[in-house]
Amino acid sequence: MTVNTLELKEISKSFPGVQALSNVSLIVRPGTVHAICGENGAGKSTLIKIATGAQSADSGLIQICGDRIDHASRRTVQNLGVRAIFQERQIAPDLSVTENVLLDRLPKRFGRVDWKNAKIQAKQRMDALEIILDIDTPVRNLSVAQLQMMEIARAVSLDARLIVMDEPTASLSRHELEPLFRVINKLRDGGVSVLFISHHLDEVFEIADEVTVMRDGVVVSHGEISEFTPASIAELMFGRKVSSSQADRTSQGDLSQPRLVIDKVCSNRLNDVSLSVSAGEIVSVTGGIGAGVSELARMAAGGMLKSSGEILVYDDSHESHAISSRRQALNMGVAYLPADRKRKGLLLERTLSDNIVLGQQAAGSNPILTPRKVTESARAIAPSANIKAANVDVVVGTLSGGNQQKVMIGRWMGVSARVMIFDEPTAGIDIASKFEIYSELRRLADSGVAILICSTDFQEVGQVSDRVIVMRSGNIVGEIEGSKATEGRLLEMEMSK
Repeated sequence: MTVNTLELKEISKSFPGVQALSNVSLIVRPGTVHAICGENGAGKSTLIKIATGAQSADSGLIQICGDRIDHASRRTVQNLGVRAIFQERQIAPDLSVTENVLLDRLPKRFGRVDWKNAKIQAKQRMDALEIILDIDTPVRNLSVAQLQMMEIARAVSLDARLIVMDEPTASLSRHELEPLFRVINKLRDGGVSVLFISHHLDEVFEIADEVTVMRDGVVVSHGEISEFTPASIAELMFGRKVSSSQADRTSQGDLSQPRLVIDKVCSNRLNDVSLSVSAGEIVSVTGGIGAGVSELARMAAGGMLKSSGEILVYDDSHESHAISSRRQALNMGVAYLPADRKRKGLLLERTLSDNIVLGQQAAGSNPILTPRKVTESARAIAPSANIKAANVDVVVGTLSGGNQQKVMIGRWMGVSARVMIFDEPTAGIDIASKFEIYSELRRLADSGVAILICSTDFQEVGQVSDRVIVMRSGNIVGEIEGSKATEGRLLEMEMSK
């Protein structure tokens, strides 16, 4: 009789005021890719943390390869061959890529680390994933996508029976999915199981053999992937049909009155880039990772130096102001929302109110903020940003990804930003929350805000944009109306000579 790689039986877990999981059961079979789908807050992350020993269950049974685990811990489950890649980075930022890939398994010789062998092993692991990284560089110098791939290399490098991947593609471009899926297929062919959590249903249908759908801490359906469609899974996830229609446009900016102008900007990653965004307009810039999309977002917000060209912001009197620093940008009402909101945008251990007033503090619009004023300001802004939370005193780290992003949007609504620049605005956010964010962006544009979205998600930019600009290797290679920006058309433009 075949022994299942992982069995979770009637797992329950509660936190103060929240029933995170209720009698959840899950079976992962040998040599299969098992996907878990559910919106933010459905209990997916809690379930896999219990399965990997990162948290303990209130009740229920865990079995790994037939062995019952009565007191699960990370070390216990790792010794049984379970490896995990969590959304929260598990890295030592001051150590090298080599040290992080082989963390706690560095080869020794005569009681000392055998650095020559360690580098060889790290290079072999990277080559297996087709990752090109300097194995000697400190990992703090890596991009979000590079960190994700390095963690995958670490998990794959160990003799694993089960690899748990929590949103492994959240920071990867379309071009980086192929080597990841190739590795997953090799693992499956070798008898290794993969527990795959993703908000991207197209990825689930491409890679998974079986799927479990969760909602509100319970399993609502499970079976072979062939038994489902993307629409049926989405409906199971949210308990209703999810509309994927393009966000309604009630108005569009006056293109003769630009609010943000980027004129012939050059840097080590950008080549003579020019574009403009008008008040009331949403413009998206897209391309693969390495195209310069994220660099453009930071530069437009004054957070990255340019070698030539100009970045101008126009005030309400249509007078232009040059931007060369983040402080100047803030003074001109330019808001920037980074791709990695957990590391670079939010204070995860602070309250919603503390996070939402950061915009006022950064802009200097409200220099004296008493605790009472902080609470009052947050209570006024939170409903406008459609943030769903019990109150403004909740810790931001406990909110879903969609609500965390709304906190960042609300932060800049509090200072009446003229220009809002988003870098990967819906990374790690579930389907329904994505469309809520898109509607929120459209509402902001309709109120007169100029919005620049920098995203590698071709599906996303077509949903919300008035215009889409395509980049490749630091150059603009095309522009198209948002209503015509299908994924196929954008890919064609990106690949064109």
